Amino acid sequence: MTLQHFHEGELRLQEQTGDREKIAVMTRHLMNDFMPDQHREFFEGLEYIFLGTVDAQGLPHASIVTGPLGFASSPDPKTLVIQTGDCAGRPAFAALDVGQAVGVVGLDLSNRRRNRMHGKITALDDVSVTITVVQSYGNCPKYISLREISERELPIERGVVETGETLNADDSALIEAADTFLIASYVQDGSDAPYEGVDVNHRGGQPGFVSVDSPSQITIPDYRGNNLFNTFGNLLLNPDAGLLFIDFETGDQLHLHGKASLIEDADEVAQTPGALRLLRVQISGVRRATMATSLRWTFVEHSPVNPDLTPEKD
Repeated sequence: MTLQHFHEGELRLQEQTGDREKIAVMTRHLMNDFMPDQHREFFEGLEYIFLGTVDAQGLPHASIVTGPLGFASSPDPKTLVIQTGDCAGRPAFAALDVGQAVGVVGLDLSNRRRNRMHGKITALDDVSVTITVVQSYGNCPKYISLREISERELPIERGVVETGETLNADDSALIEAADTFLIASYVQDGSDAPYEGVDVNHRGGQPGFVSVDSPSQITIPDYRGNNLFNTFGNLLLNPDAGLLFIDFETGDQLHLHGKASLIEDADEVAQTPGALRLLRVQISGVRRATMATSLRWTFVEHSPVNPDLTPEKD
């Protein structure tokens, strides 16, 4: 892989950090247009997968899909098939069609292993989606809280959904207690380059790392990572973001949409311990769904590399 596999937004941030050439070398070995066997086996051993999709209005969605072992399969290195089951009540799937881009992140919360992939849908029916790989690569385990699945095959409350344009008190409480969320973003410039498409990724930290500034604004720290800047690079070119917060004990989900902006003012960033920059999201859409997953998780421990949120004393 070479630098042409990153777009202008990603390259701009890589240049700012001085990592552009190092990443060019690293990605020759990191990124592939197929899934290595260990990634294929990893996806097939999961009971939940996170998808990034874009709806008919151009809004990105981050969604969780669950199923028994084997619900995701890879018949060959270029293909991932996900059994979606009954898609009723899952608006993220409503606009999917053959040829559309989709992002995938496999995240095993029991061991912090994470692999990402994005591709295009090549087959779709009422119970499954087939994705052909465009880019595939592994990610580091940083900032991932450990959790174990505690309950399976619980009923999903279809239709128990509320929508709005701003956060209510319960939404704010869920966000402020969260140590994990997923974010979807995308770039479509008609180039058909490997970077073009939908990305979905995990973000994590100590509870409270996401700040609720107001009912219509949240702020997220960006901690030191692999400096590929897939998410932040996308958002520089296209500020539309879709966020997913999950209550892992109840199965409730909170989906947010909004415009994201990158904050790099040194004085403002310095007020957030561990942050290299900030991402501020102006919320325009909120969707709440209770008991929306068939799984429940038990918390084990936070990541040992999470920055301490306690401000340093002068």
